[in-house]
Amino acid sequence: MQIFLTASCPEGYTMWKGACYKAFKALKIFVLASVACHKDGGLLAMPKDAETNAFLISLYKSVGNYAFWFGLHDRYEEGSFEWVDGSALGGFTYWSPGEPMGSGDCVLSAPQTGKWQDIPCGNNADFIC
Repeated sequence: MQIFLTASCPEGYTMWKGACYKAFKALKIFVLASVACHKDGGLLAMPKDAETNAFLISLYKSVGNYAFWFGLHDRYEEGSFEWVDGSALGGFTYWSPGEPMGSGDCVLSAPQTGKWQDIPCGNNADFIC
């Protein structure tokens, strides 16, 4: 996710609610996906509300049908999820039934449903900045 004060986004990015987003079809572990976003001037996407979450699922489906990383994790304290900007998870969630299971510290959007799952950060997935 990139936040710009202009009314447009860099090439390949799509504007949504004042932020620019891009889906990357490139399998990476969570930390390398985060680094890729940082190198591109942004962060992993943070779907903090239902509308943004639905937008991100739609954006990703335009490039792939695999799972994708976004910027949510509990790497510092098990069960205490936070966004990559350091803010707490908040009120909106979109967990798959039975999730979070505590089986991993990073969260991705599952194929087909888009529901959130916590899995090991060392797994590969596509990602959205």
